[in-house]
Amino acid sequence: MANLEFGVTIGRAASIAEEARRVEDLGFDSVWTGEHVVWRHPMYDGLMVLAAAASTTTRVRLGTSILLLPLKHPILVSKAVTTLDHLSGGRASLGIGVGGEYPKEFEAMGIPREERGARADESIEIMKRLWTEDEVTFDGRFFHLEEVTLEPKPVQKPHPPILVGGRRGALRRTALYADGWMPYMYTPEMYRDDWQKIEEMAGKAGRDPAAIERTLYVFTSVAESYEVAAQAAAKALGGNYAQDFDRLVHKYPIVGTPEQCAERIDQFRQAGVRHFIFAPAGPPERAREFPEILANEVIPLVRKGG
Repeated sequence: MANLEFGVTIGRAASIAEEARRVEDLGFDSVWTGEHVVWRHPMYDGLMVLAAAASTTTRVRLGTSILLLPLKHPILVSKAVTTLDHLSGGRASLGIGVGGEYPKEFEAMGIPREERGARADESIEIMKRLWTEDEVTFDGRFFHLEEVTLEPKPVQKPHPPILVGGRRGALRRTALYADGWMPYMYTPEMYRDDWQKIEEMAGKAGRDPAAIERTLYVFTSVAESYEVAAQAAAKALGGNYAQDFDRLVHKYPIVGTPEQCAERIDQFRQAGVRHFIFAPAGPPERAREFPEILANEVIPLVRKGG
């Protein structure tokens, strides 16, 4: 399936740079990493992880999946993403979301949770203008800029792509502002239905929906049986999100044998996904072999099926 692209998340290995190079050597199209400022378990800063990945890769796209934009100032994000774009020779992508599922994070940063969507919208506008204009003056609800210049400009023109992550609350933001859509915890049916909504909203706003990249961030567990894979995913995701995933694991993640995972991937493809971002959902000690299993046992079945 020549029109499909595959990426994988990194960020917990002992050597991030080595991990990124290994993923590129396996043939993946992209490398992604998530982040939280404050979270239930240790996490690195996403853009710094990608800077390390840029040092050992030459081809793969490098993206955040996701950066919590409301918690950061758009000027600093613009500068950091521009730096990554130069370090990588124009391979940076900015996946953003609004978060909110962990209130302590917003309390620690002094940002009201109820402002997160509006802050993200303002930040997107400011970043795009800083990347493309010589002087930016902006008078918004949260940010005020007077003749601000950001140099150097990014390598990519007009700017590194912005992908909006999240769930159904992100549809409007995707349709109006984004270069790509990156939902998570979705079924193929949800993806198909919500993509139609994005197309309608984008069209009404005078945007070409075909220009919006269709990605999917999907937790994945591959094992010798469906039951083993599902159990591993439920345990990992339950610990990560502090809730019971015993039922949800059969709905949202991709789980099962390589053949079952390939079949599920094809269902998402038929729903409209063109770029898969696989995140491991299993024991941490097996995270290192996750890219190899996908590259050697799952993706070949997907391509063969097409």
